Amino acid sequence: MIPEGYAPLTTMGEGAIAKVVKCLDTRSGDIVALKILKDITDDDDVKRLGVEIESISRVRHPNIVTFITHGNTKDGAPYVVMEWLDGENLRDLLEKEESLDIMKIIEITLQILNALEACHRKSIVHRDLKPENVMLCGTNRDKVKLIDFGMAKLLLDGTDLTIDGQLFGTPQYLAPERITGSCKATQQTDIYSLGIMIYEMAAGFRPFDGEDAQAILRQHLSERPKPLSSVALGELANPLLSQLVRRMMRQTPDQRPSATSLLSEFRKLRQNLLNLKSGSV
Repeated sequence: MIPEGYAPLTTMGEGAIAKVVKCLDTRSGDIVALKILKDITDDDDVKRLGVEIESISRVRHPNIVTFITHGNTKDGAPYVVMEWLDGENLRDLLEKEESLDIMKIIEITLQILNALEACHRKSIVHRDLKPENVMLCGTNRDKVKLIDFGMAKLLLDGTDLTIDGQLFGTPQYLAPERITGSCKATQQTDIYSLGIMIYEMAAGFRPFDGEDAQAILRQHLSERPKPLSSVALGELANPLLSQLVRRMMRQTPDQRPSATSLLSEFRKLRQNLLNLKSGSV
């Protein structure tokens, strides 16, 4: 049941836990995205949506989907209302293009890092970074919005909705510590996943892949992918970009750089490339 004050336009997506409906807010006239829980009897699902609401309401940032309100329908189903994002996700773009221009990669990365820095300062770990959760909006699809905080972890209050024996997330982007359970997810967990995404954007393929999830998880733990500089083509084989990605994908979380330090380094890389193109020293 759609809550009062919202006129459903179309169902945009439906998973095992929730569905997302494009709606008209009949009071404001705005188009919004309404995410509504499907099974209100599952306590874990209810808590997980609660964490998502807490996360996006705690962080207001231009590179994070904007929280509007939340509540419960007449039949008790929790829901959250967010801004409607007109665009495509990064996965859609990668399926159309084998690899992206290096400046495009850097601009996308900088905006994701801006979002992560804001989250990490509020002690929020996204934990499900992947191309599907990065929206590209605007006329030129150059505005990044981080979405889907359903797997987020709130470090300050210790909220962690993982269940013993179950591993949540997408295998290709999971950090080693998430797989082994050797330590709790931290801000550096997001950095590892972003490193995987940058590698994929530049190389045109994921560094870890396979026929089944278990094979992919084993690769994360036991294999080191070839350096980006040896598999990417042309300017995408940039040695500085390759080194940054390699540091982001280190096995030990404490050895990975922070979002703040990476912002500085990617800005320097962007400026170096701009200087080269303009002929500046």
